[in-house]
Amino acid sequence: MKMTTVTALVTDTNKRFRGAMSVQVEFDAHGPVCIQHAGQTYHYTGKEGRSLDRGLATREMATVDDARLWTTLDVIQIWED
Repeated sequence: MKMTTVTALVTDTNKRFRGAMSVQVEFDAHGPVCIQHAGQTYHYTGKEGRSLDRGLATREMATVDDARLWTTLDVIQIWED
C-alpha cells in the first residue's frame, strides 16, 4: 500500500483544537490502517466507533508504546487520546 498526505483537523486529549496538520496515511478498502502523525506511527487496532459530536464513523489507532488516537475514516479529523 501507498502512503498519502492528508490535512487533518487535530484535537488534543483535553478537547482543545490544535489546528490543521499534514499527516501521512495508508488506507485499506475501509479506512486508515497506518498514520504518521507528530513523529509517531499509529496502526489500526481493530476498534471502530462513532464520534459523539457528529456521529461520524471512526477507527482507533495506536503506537507500539500505546499512544492512541481516533480518526474519521477519511482522516479529516483526528482526536488524540
